[in-house]
Amino acid sequence: MNRTLPMKDLAALGFLMFALFLGAGNLIFPPLLGQQAGTALWPAIIGFLVTGVGLPLLAIIAVSQVNGDLHQLANRVHPIFAVIFSFTVYLAIGPFFGIPRTGTVAYEIGVVPFLP
Repeated sequence: MNRTLPMKDLAALGFLMFALFLGAGNLIFPPLLGQQAGTALWPAIIGFLVTGVGLPLLAIIAVSQVNGDLHQLANRVHPIFAVIFSFTVYLAIGPFFGIPRTGTVAYEIGVVPFLP
């Protein structure tokens, strides 16, 4: 199935990939990792590339194989697993980690400097 993406979808996909691979953590963490690795720099680089680039790339490939349907991807294991996995992923993205982290950063940057 070969199809050409419209420019709007291609731009959205490009921004998604940019944010996924070059988020704030991936800009701040590597220099710190290199500094703390000392003489074990190459194992640190390989570990970072595997976990920070390789695993997200595998996730993109896996989700693209099922046309973006996470439930269909997890359904290959078992239908009950698919429900639990989808539920857990959506909660982890939003209420468990994403929203609290965003709120904490906004508070730390925008409010704490003005407190006595």
